[in-house]
Amino acid sequence: MNRKDIKQILLFNLIVLVIFLIYIELTIGNIWYRISSNGYRNINLIGLFSYLIDPLCNNFLWNIELLDVNYIFILILSNLFYIILKI
Repeated sequence: MNRKDIKQILLFNLIVLVIFLIYIELTIGNIWYRISSNGYRNINLIGLFSYLIDPLCNNFLWNIELLDVNYIFILILSNLFYIILKI
């Protein structure tokens, strides 16, 4: 694997992340863009990071109905598709 392949995979994963963030904000809401205690809309990076890694600690997001909002599952699945279609 050379540098070009690594850059392509990283770019692909970044695109998957951005699409996933938009998707969860539209479907679930208030994950990373929420109203703070002082009434202003803020980007909550701690809440976002916590939600992204939550499937590693919590089995709830591994239910079949919730796999579309499970970042770890989406990341694994999208990378498998990328590798399969790349070959």
